[in-house]
Amino acid sequence: PVATGPDAVPAPPLEVALEFSNLLAMNDRACYELLLPSMRDSFAASDSSPSDLLGTWRGFDASGRLTDIVRDSSGIRTSYYCSIVRAEGPPIVRIDFTLVDGYWRISGLAEEMPSEIADSLTLDHLAELVLDDPSVRLEMRLAHFLLQDIMIDSIQAFSSMNSAIREGGTTFEEYIVTLSDESYAALANSNIRRSGKIQIIQDRATYRMTDVPLELANVVRAWREMAYTWKAVLRAEHEAMQELRQTGVWSPPEIEEEMTRLRMLRSFFLGVSNLVEERDTLARTVPVLLTSGLEEPLRQIIMELDPHMIEQRSRNELGVTIWRALGVEMNGDNDPERVVYWSGDLFLFEGKPNGYRLVLRTYEGYDSDYHSDFMSQPSDTPGCRCVNLVGNEGVREYVLTYVDGRPVFGSETAGTDEGAGETAVADTTSLEPAAP
Repeated sequence: PVATGPDAVPAPPLEVALEFSNLLAMNDRACYELLLPSMRDSFAASDSSPSDLLGTWRGFDASGRLTDIVRDSSGIRTSYYCSIVRAEGPPIVRIDFTLVDGYWRISGLAEEMPSEIADSLTLDHLAELVLDDPSVRLEMRLAHFLLQDIMIDSIQAFSSMNSAIREGGTTFEEYIVTLSDESYAALANSNIRRSGKIQIIQDRATYRMTDVPLELANVVRAWREMAYTWKAVLRAEHEAMQELRQTGVWSPPEIEEEMTRLRMLRSFFLGVSNLVEERDTLARTVPVLLTSGLEEPLRQIIMELDPHMIEQRSRNELGVTIWRALGVEMNGDNDPERVVYWSGDLFLFEGKPNGYRLVLRTYEGYDSDYHSDFMSQPSDTPGCRCVNLVGNEGVREYVLTYVDGRPVFGSETAGTDEGAGETAVADTTSLEPAAP
């Protein structure tokens, strides 16, 4: 049995998993004690037996692969990749462990997913179920928004690298080792930010949807697994990039299987989520989750953008603006855009018939001199407007506008007639993240 008590030596993850399997085979509720407290409490509150909730395992796979121990903002973790056949349901392909009070506890069980999870009719049905469930609909819309944010971060940080590889004939290895420290830091910081946003998706799918209708349980499991797999892939790619930068040795991570799984899970999530976005015509406001910073957990705030208001603003007790959202018609499609200031960053949401899509944002944080006192004025395109800002120090002037149907953010020294010296353009054609 697994050792317990203040003087006991913590059992290694595989022993915990084996003990869990043995207790589950006997349908013994004591198996719940080997779960993460939040999971344990959820299962223990159910009147169903362990085998009803977790399936009947036909045996424990002792030939799997235990990953390295990872330490990050969510704790100390490891995973065991395996193939455990169950009498009911698909096989278990991964057991996740988290160290809690000095003991390894099971924090997740990943199921095998077929290569084609659902056909179009199933996606259609699942989207309708999500629309009928306010809590799941909210979480899916927030996760969908974070995917947009991750995509923009990928494009803005890695566009130069992708262009150099695609058009310049260079290789990834050559590009990384020749970068300046500042340019390399931009790539590394993007990985950190994206990892933090993926962790938010995973945490919200794990801890904020504990009472999901049975028909939607697989949807939630799939997008939680999407986030877990995505972060594991990003971590492996980042560590390989760090080693290349420090030693000049390129050791590509062996993640082909994980990438295939990630593409399938992301396609499934977007298949449902895109339908929800298109059909959610009754929502008066649009929830968005904004992030800031470079350390996990990222600073975050949830706000409800109201397309029926020209301006929204939140102030603290001193009257200082915390965030501001201004409605501006910028691209001429009669669905006004919304420019949001929060935590020293700017966010541009493109107006859509049923809400908004994030198409551009900055990553300057509190050290930036953007501020909330911006206003709109006519742009060079008839019927459209742009947003003008002057930095807090009065040194830089900024313009946020559309050029050839795409958002552009430029700046110049205040008081000059020079063209924009810095620009950031978002390509919104795909939610597929750029490499790595």
